[in-house]
Amino acid sequence: MTKILKLRHIVLIVSVIIMAIGMAVGTVCHFVSNGFFNYGDEFSSYKSIEVTTSAVEDVNGNTLLEVANEELASLGAYEVSFSKSTGYLPNTVVYKLGTSVSDEAIDEAVAAVKAHFEGAGYEAFTVSSYFNEAKVNGIYVLNFTAIALSSAVVFQAIYFAIRFKPGMALAGLMSQVAAVGVYASLLAITRCPVGLEAIAFAAVAVVLNMILCGLFFDNVKKSYKDENNEKAETLQLIAAGGQSTAKVNLFVCIAAAAAAVILAVFALIAAPSFVTLAPFAAFLIAVISCAFAFALFTPSAYAVVSVIDRRNIK
Repeated sequence: MTKILKLRHIVLIVSVIIMAIGMAVGTVCHFVSNGFFNYGDEFSSYKSIEVTTSAVEDVNGNTLLEVANEELASLGAYEVSFSKSTGYLPNTVVYKLGTSVSDEAIDEAVAAVKAHFEGAGYEAFTVSSYFNEAKVNGIYVLNFTAIALSSAVVFQAIYFAIRFKPGMALAGLMSQVAAVGVYASLLAITRCPVGLEAIAFAAVAVVLNMILCGLFFDNVKKSYKDENNEKAETLQLIAAGGQSTAKVNLFVCIAAAAAAVILAVFALIAAPSFVTLAPFAAFLIAVISCAFAFALFTPSAYAVVSVIDRRNIK
């Protein structure tokens, strides 16, 4: 740990480089692709076709599915959902399409489905097309999340300043910025799909980092108060504090990663597709970002600003 802290400026520079690359990739993708992040379905506009038939004419919805598959399959839907008739609700199938699908192709497919049912003598059916526009890629959700996380980070800084020392509060604040910044940058660089779960994972990373930083600073503060360390170098005390929490940090990372892998395996068994793995990939990125923040960045940042708390760093 002492060797790492001697390279503390390199750790900080690497963090800035990662965030700079993420900003660059995200900015380029914002103008040439689907947005700064690779937004998931929750944050993306899409087109859809909805077809319904009454239970009287098509009790099980088999005819509905056959016609829909025959006339709509060529549109390349990325999601197809079917709801069987219950009570007064009809059988319903919905085809979700990308915004790149032309309106002309959709109109032709709708007309073909209508012609099929009309030719078969169906009376109780509907065929409708929609354009579902996302609200600026979920900007409202992202804004409220940003406000919540910012409030948590500010609370942490105030608590650390009171509970520990001003330099520790500053280093903790820098660590949270690094955790979220590296997480967002890796999402932008890897183009991992970003849905509502990715926002939740950002909150998890912030909370975990907050707890683990508290453990680290608590150990460092105790070493400051120990009279036996009065003449010890600050860098050594910070390194000792990092080593004392290393096992806890390692256990948290391994446990989180193992949980993600196990859940991913079960999810693949239930629904084998790349889309199924996307949330778990975002979770692993959150774990990596959090581990980097409290294992490397936090000790390095505090080694730089610890002069505020203790004046004899060497």
